[in-house]
Amino acid sequence: MGLFSSKPKEGPQRRGRIVSLPARGKAFISSDLHGHKLDFEQLLKQTRIVERLAAGEDCYLIITGDVPDLDRHRAIDAQVPQDGDIRILDQLIGLEKELGERGSRIVYLEGNHDFHVLRIAREIAIFEARRQNVALPAPDAWGEVDARARDDYFAHYERSFGAGVFQNNVGPYDMIYRVQPRHLEYLAKQPILAVLEGAQALVTHAGPPKMGGLTARALRKEIEGASREELFESSAQTYYASAYHQLLNNRFRARDYDITDVEDFTKTFACSLLVTGHTPHPYLVDYARSGPLEGCSFRDGLGFVGKKQVVLCTSFGAFDPSRKRYIELDLTRPYGGVDDLRSGFEVQPLYPDAKQDPELDDTGLIIRALARQAGAEGPRTGQFNRKSIPKE
Repeated sequence: MGLFSSKPKEGPQRRGRIVSLPARGKAFISSDLHGHKLDFEQLLKQTRIVERLAAGEDCYLIITGDVPDLDRHRAIDAQVPQDGDIRILDQLIGLEKELGERGSRIVYLEGNHDFHVLRIAREIAIFEARRQNVALPAPDAWGEVDARARDDYFAHYERSFGAGVFQNNVGPYDMIYRVQPRHLEYLAKQPILAVLEGAQALVTHAGPPKMGGLTARALRKEIEGASREELFESSAQTYYASAYHQLLNNRFRARDYDITDVEDFTKTFACSLLVTGHTPHPYLVDYARSGPLEGCSFRDGLGFVGKKQVVLCTSFGAFDPSRKRYIELDLTRPYGGVDDLRSGFEVQPLYPDAKQDPELDDTGLIIRALARQAGAEGPRTGQFNRKSIPKE
């Protein structure tokens, strides 16, 4: 029986912001490319997903969001091209059209960077409409980001709130300088949670959310109905408490959730495994004792939180080609937790020929990689409320 229906299903099924995959075929899962076009091309090469889909195979590619924004990635990897994020998105948009109905099997889940690029584009449009004393644009009207309006808004934002707030709430989202309406439209329509029914697995960008006293049914309904516009207009308390925000932003290191929350969230969907991106592996290290954070572990290039959550770094967050991984799940096989993920089966190297230092264990490799991390992403905070958008 599926999540939404007992009828046999063909391909992904969508209900609001949740997409459900039936118990057939396989799914390839990747995370956080942040503009690394070469890693994306390697992913397509290793999985042969385009050829498989074109041939009618029962398979899927799931990307856990955060293709946008690349300045921080370029700071540690010169191979990231200056326009890599929009080039990847253009390729995804092209594949969606090229593959027709089967293009829906490339599942892109919204990440925090996707959300914030959309949020900033919306803020600029509102700012300019107010300045021109005209009606505010419709929430789903994604027009050109006017360069003059963008620069004026950024200058006014920094004057109003200070350089620190600007660097926290606007600075990391550099795709706003390159984005076109087609990219905004593509990002705006994506789900935030994938349920892999036969594999008994969930895939999302970050998370899990805290249940906050909600029943399983109420939490599912909240995620299904998650609205970007409502979150944008919410109070700070509502914003941070929402499952939507938490699925895009929560990190274990920041104590946004604990192992019990992972177990409760997976049980909500009758699942036993949660696959996420978002968190660079160094964020799972306790540097004082040169080991993983309590409750965390590393194996085969993956990070783990407890026995139910795997933290995947396909590109950004791994910092070394030898540690970049994608996951291949058999959608007919129930996975009981992270111990069921096997090297060479579910756990696949993005670069099979990449060599790693044999004298360093997983934690040692991560600590060494951290030395090259300069400018890596940190937790983002800030209230995004329409009423706070400054007026001239």
